[in-house]
Amino acid sequence: MIVTRFRPAPGQGRLFLAEAVGAVRVEEVRRVWLDASAAGQPLWYLDRIAAVGRAMAGARTLGAAA
Repeated sequence: MIVTRFRPAPGQGRLFLAEAVGAVRVEEVRRVWLDASAAGQPLWYLDRIAAVGRAMAGARTLGAAA
């Protein structure tokens, strides 16, 4: 089985998913997603960034309900 990992295109240099995971606020994840989309990242990669934002939003909602 061949396993490939996503790497930025040569000269691109940004790891959008890592930026999203390191974000403190959901708004930061949204900005990362927009930047990644504008850079032409594939849909599967954008979906992973969006999942980070959804998890942050869900955690905030659960914390507010407690």
